[in-house]
Amino acid sequence: MKTKNCSDLIFGTLFGTLLVASFQPSAIADDIFKRDYEFSAPIPKTGKVTIRKPIQDLPVKSLFASCPAKSDLQDFAESTSFLVMICRDQKNQLQKYWIQKNKKTGSVLRLTAQDLPNSQPSVWKSGNYQVYLYHDGRNPELINAYLESYNMKTKKGRAEALLYYYSKFYVSQ
Repeated sequence: MKTKNCSDLIFGTLFGTLLVASFQPSAIADDIFKRDYEFSAPIPKTGKVTIRKPIQDLPVKSLFASCPAKSDLQDFAESTSFLVMICRDQKNQLQKYWIQKNKKTGSVLRLTAQDLPNSQPSVWKSGNYQVYLYHDGRNPELINAYLESYNMKTKKGRAEALLYYYSKFYVSQ
């Protein structure tokens, strides 16, 4: 599979930037998503595949927004172009919030979804777009996690490898 830099076509302009959290089997992901870096390719900025850590290790200065009232930070991700926070409602455990910041423009996108805690997939939608955080747990120390977006109308997607992924559900190796 050839790789390219992500285009702003899908990540881009209509609603700011769009993202979602979901599990995509690699066979499907390889066919649908054009990735900026291959699954096992070190990312030049860090020299490693996605660096994963528990949410407690997230530097407070990394937060760019607050979780909605009565919700807690569950996941935080950073790619070359975006920062993403996923918050979970404390009372309604099915309710999740996606807060995404475009690092270049500073625009912030907020989406909501419902699913069970730590479930896959967790689809975030806006118009024809869906966004995901792909974080395969089989060999996380060897595999990149990705911020993926998919245009349901054109049936095309883009994936930007995560530099860092902090999660409440982090499992050390």
